[in-house]
Amino acid sequence: MKASLEAGVHYIDLANDDPYQQLSFNDSFKEEGLTAIICMGEDPGLSNIFARYAADQLTKVDSIKIRDCESSIVKGMRSHLTPLFSKEVYFAELFESAYIYHKGRFKRLPPLSGYEEYQFPPPIDRLPVYAVSHEEVFTIPKYIKGVKYVDFKLSIPSEVVQALKVLKVIGLLSKKKVRVDGQEISPAKVLYAVLPNPDELAGRVSGYAGIAVEVEGSRGKKRVKYTIYTLMSHEEAYEEFGATATAYLTGTPPAVLAIMLGEGEIKARGVYPPEYLSPNPILQNLEEYDITVHSVVTEEAPIHL
Repeated sequence: MKASLEAGVHYIDLANDDPYQQLSFNDSFKEEGLTAIICMGEDPGLSNIFARYAADQLTKVDSIKIRDCESSIVKGMRSHLTPLFSKEVYFAELFESAYIYHKGRFKRLPPLSGYEEYQFPPPIDRLPVYAVSHEEVFTIPKYIKGVKYVDFKLSIPSEVVQALKVLKVIGLLSKKKVRVDGQEISPAKVLYAVLPNPDELAGRVSGYAGIAVEVEGSRGKKRVKYTIYTLMSHEEAYEEFGATATAYLTGTPPAVLAIMLGEGEIKARGVYPPEYLSPNPILQNLEEYDITVHSVVTEEAPIHL
């Protein structure tokens, strides 16, 4: 971000470790007439846009629940222990404390907690999901006013959870170096080395990737729930784009935002997460790049005041 300011160019990233630190650059970017859009991948990114779109349809927002779906099988691999994005980030996220936002406070949860069986839209079925620390939980309450609850959960196969616990117990996820045959190396690097890199998996993966965002609240006197989601099959992504669905859904949104910035469609100056921006133009542009967004609306009985 400092380099972007020095060069006088706009900035986009896909994720970060400390969104609050990045938001502190807001005044500097405004003064230079520049825009920085942080956390603009699939999730965070699309998830934030979906949340903002649904929230705009409601008069009051109570909860936002983000569910990441990864229903995939890698050909030639006996285990699901093959992340389709950064291996380092994947394993780090799973063993960090997770956070949820509840009634104005952030609550810390143990790693691999918050288990539930979530019914993803068809053709995906029910999948086990677990709470994971994610940027949306920290930025959405700041920009979608009045929301009382925000969480993020990632689908993780049960056998992967068991394998991860074993790897953790025996120290194979440790970054602390150990001596082996006169060499010093961290066990985690050995694990990363034996697993394929994400860019090697295109064409070898079947199944789906996607996200579903549930936003509950009220519109007038009725309780309303919006489920906004997108799904893409890995086979389709490879046939059309030569990539996995995970890579396409992650890389396309920042590319679309970069085009919109370059063409002057985004006029806000400063540092913002995606949910600050008007969602409709972004969703329309994403449709042009084969990211189809679905919306399911459920209305319940009127609220008796």
